[in-house]
Amino acid sequence: MKFDLHIHSTYSDGHADVKEIIKAAKRRGLDGIALTDHDTMRGIPAARRYIKEQKLDLILIPGIEVTTSEGHLLVLGVDKAPEKKLSPEETIETAHDLGGIADVPHPYHPFRHAIGRIPDADAVEVYNSKHLFGLANGRAKFEAKRRGMPMVAGSDSHFADTVGLGVTEIEADNVDGVLEAIRAGQTKILGKRTPPKFFIGNTVTYIYRAIVKNARRV
Repeated sequence: MKFDLHIHSTYSDGHADVKEIIKAAKRRGLDGIALTDHDTMRGIPAARRYIKEQKLDLILIPGIEVTTSEGHLLVLGVDKAPEKKLSPEETIETAHDLGGIADVPHPYHPFRHAIGRIPDADAVEVYNSKHLFGLANGRAKFEAKRRGMPMVAGSDSHFADTVGLGVTEIEADNVDGVLEAIRAGQTKILGKRTPPKFFIGNTVTYIYRAIVKNARRV
């Protein structure tokens, strides 16, 4: 079964609402998605309602991309948002206390709020479809393999058109099964690069804001 474990909606900085995301997921033959908005889970109830109303065969994994003290961390399979600005290790512990798992997204991607290292999480995102050259993905995969950590993929989609570009194959038919398979490293990575037009603008904006912020400090 095919899952996209890293998707953002209009409830944070995405450009597609949950209905558009779900429709795109079905068109692309996905069996499940994780909705992982930045520091909010407000989109989860709306997504659940739409899936139920439309009687869709799609597994929704409740998730969130949490801002830690060092960078971003994905938490999957929880019904409550972890507190922001904790250390990555504290956030991982909180994810476990809430019954979920923690996944390190784009750990080495520049301009992406990467942690810059791989803490002892449940999995590492070794394929993030938003890349230009793939070097950061390659480094993440090398480190995950070296440490024997489970590996996953995600589109990091902010548009309906990019949902499903980063896919994790998992044999599971419910959320608990997905989490268990990830913990056990029973995953297969599939992916296609996001067309640059969907993220180069965001990268340029990030660099510009960083320059302005640093200039103000001088």
